[in-house]
Amino acid sequence: MKCKNCNKKDTVKYSKYTSGEFCSKKCSKSYSTKNNRSEINKKISKTLIEKCSGHENVKINCETCKNEFKVEWRRRERRFCSIGCASTYRNIVLGVGRIAGLASAKSQSENKRSKNEIHFAEMCIDYFDKVLTNESIFNGWDADVIIEDIKVAVLWNGKWHYEKITESHSVKQVQNRDKIKIKEIKIKGYTPYVIKDMGKENKKFVKKEFKVFIDYLKLNNYICV
Repeated sequence: MKCKNCNKKDTVKYSKYTSGEFCSKKCSKSYSTKNNRSEINKKISKTLIEKCSGHENVKINCETCKNEFKVEWRRRERRFCSIGCASTYRNIVLGVGRIAGLASAKSQSENKRSKNEIHFAEMCIDYFDKVLTNESIFNGWDADVIIEDIKVAVLWNGKWHYEKITESHSVKQVQNRDKIKIKEIKIKGYTPYVIKDMGKENKKFVKKEFKVFIDYLKLNNYICV
């Protein structure tokens, strides 16, 4: 019987080295090494084929904003689409620096309160019985106008919620905070109502938005017609 490796010499009697299939310990070892290399090469080839057949880019959903983004296959463990989303997740979801973050948001809200928002709040105070302004009653988050009578929280969103104002201003971060705020408002049992204000002080605009707001409340049976 010929040696399984060299196919020249006859096999020797069974031993722990030759297994009755090889002519020597050397041939037995050589055959085993070649086979192992072959298996390793097959595994490497399979991995490379998988990477190069559409898996070099994978799609992932960001854990903060939930938007889909693409990353290289080797970076498939990424969880966030941007540094901003990673920071938001760390600060808000995990609670790291939560108090400081909410205090900063409240400070910004108080300092950037527009005249239109103030006019709208005054109209609400005249129309309803119990109205709060910029109170942080939603798990640390506030709303611009909170109408306790009907459990409605009004968010008066100015230009900075939709457009980049300064170099350090991130619209995405602002909108991520808005999403979290709306979620907290709903959890508390209130209805969020968003008003988009892209302009300067304009009482006519405020009166128009107030009428639209009242019509919305009547249509949805929050107040009597």
